[in-house]
Amino acid sequence: MKILFVLLVCVTLTACVQAPTRNTQVVDDRPGLAFELSSSAVNYELKVDGVSYGRVGQYQAGESLLKIIDGTHEVELLSDGKVVYQKEVYLGAGTNRILKVGSYD
Repeated sequence: MKILFVLLVCVTLTACVQAPTRNTQVVDDRPGLAFELSSSAVNYELKVDGVSYGRVGQYQAGESLLKIIDGTHEVELLSDGKVVYQKEVYLGAGTNRILKVGSYD
């Protein structure tokens, strides 16, 4: 009977022990680049440092950001293969920048 009681106490105490937990968060502090565009500028091709990122319309301010590494970057917008907008921008860690672009056709 004593053994059964000791066993019951041990099981009860073991059930109260909680396994240690760990909460890990990953912070994305890369800078973001977005654009305020005129209606005809949404189809321009976006290139940053010579790398194409598709249509600039997918990175409109308030909707989506293009996340890139911090530093100085050459931003170009192309229409039919010709550069219509070019700007050198510096983006620091954790900052977001909005570039205003009109129609250059």
